[in-house]
Amino acid sequence: MAKQRSIGAMEPWTLAARRLKTNAVYQWKALRTVLDWTVWLYIVIPLLLLGLKFYYNWWTDPLPASWIAGPYILYLLPCILPVIMGMVHTWSEGGDILFLRQKSTWWKRLVLFGFLGYTIRSVLFTGFVLLIVSPWLFRGYGLPIAILLSFGLSVSVLSVLTALLRNRVHVTFGGWRRWGMSCMVGLLSVGAFGFSLYLLQLHYLLQVSWAAILAVSTIPLLLWRLNARHTFDRDVELEGEMKLRLTALLLSRSVEKPTRSKRKRPLLFPKSGYFMKRKHGGQQIGAIAVKSLLRSRAHLLFYIQLTMVGLGASFAASRFGLFLIVVPVLYIILSYWLSMYWREFIEGDVPAMFSFRSEQLHKAAQHMVKVLCAVPGALWAFAGGIAATAPLISIGWAAAGGLAAAYIGGIVIMMTGWKEKRKQAESEPADDKPGQ
Repeated sequence: MAKQRSIGAMEPWTLAARRLKTNAVYQWKALRTVLDWTVWLYIVIPLLLLGLKFYYNWWTDPLPASWIAGPYILYLLPCILPVIMGMVHTWSEGGDILFLRQKSTWWKRLVLFGFLGYTIRSVLFTGFVLLIVSPWLFRGYGLPIAILLSFGLSVSVLSVLTALLRNRVHVTFGGWRRWGMSCMVGLLSVGAFGFSLYLLQLHYLLQVSWAAILAVSTIPLLLWRLNARHTFDRDVELEGEMKLRLTALLLSRSVEKPTRSKRKRPLLFPKSGYFMKRKHGGQQIGAIAVKSLLRSRAHLLFYIQLTMVGLGASFAASRFGLFLIVVPVLYIILSYWLSMYWREFIEGDVPAMFSFRSEQLHKAAQHMVKVLCAVPGALWAFAGGIAATAPLISIGWAAAGGLAAAYIGGIVIMMTGWKEKRKQAESEPADDKPGQ
């Protein structure tokens, strides 16, 4: 009876807060599948420390003249992200329909909770972006704080307006109409954001007036959202899609998607060839591992993305004199990921059918890691050399970077392990026992 009274005494705000907490826990568990201790140790924590160092230097050291030569509007473009990506939660679930028919006021409060939650998130995100770029806007361009506050206000209100518009399109239309209306809302939101940037150059009071106009335009959409209960089924589907969006993004990195192409041969190594002669069994196994990674869509995509991110990090680190700190860390990250792929490859179903010598596995792992580390290592060193020295000297940097990446990769694969878990070494016949 006590439990029944507690459920009956529950308020809609309490229910919405509970669902918000449940969703946050679910999203955090999804992130933990990717952000394990190795990612925190080798990627997240170093990036946070470097980011804090750069941010502190922006406030204390002289700003580079080349970085403030362009218009200051470029530093405000990241504020468009909540405008083009926002969506309002209604916190509805499939089992609520019978209960909400008995208590109609609960629906309005659940929607209002989602509206207020999105408004707070939009304000915090916009404020965070403006806080990050404030050293350049204050010290570099000399903008007063009133202009930034008025711009942040208009962007936050515009984000709420477009989120309500996007929600109405998704729950009202279907098929090609939904796609067309979504494109129209996207174009209107980008145009309104551009108009906010235009007003920012005139006077901040015009920006405040624009924010007031946007806020008045939000009221009819909010009233419709509070009273529209006929879209309940579509609201439940939309909530499920929003909940699984992060999970689908994480799984897309590791799950192979079926392709429509009926190509029988892969684009890379179509005739099972290789770019070098294989002199022993270890190189033959390593070559198979290299081709297996390059033929896997998910692994190849991550390999290319990591290479591109490393190019930008190497170039920026060389500009700030941190090349010798950042690039070795990138080599270690790449080598560690390749060591995990090697373990996945050698313990697969097909390699498990064969028995390899320990010496062959050692040479194969070394071959795979050195080949796949050399190219990104050379490109990262070349990017750093372009930013720091002359183009001709950067070619020498590229050669040295490729050799250094291969050497570090060999060390990492030795430390992380290159043998199979099920067969640590080559099985040998046991010696005869004495007396037999």
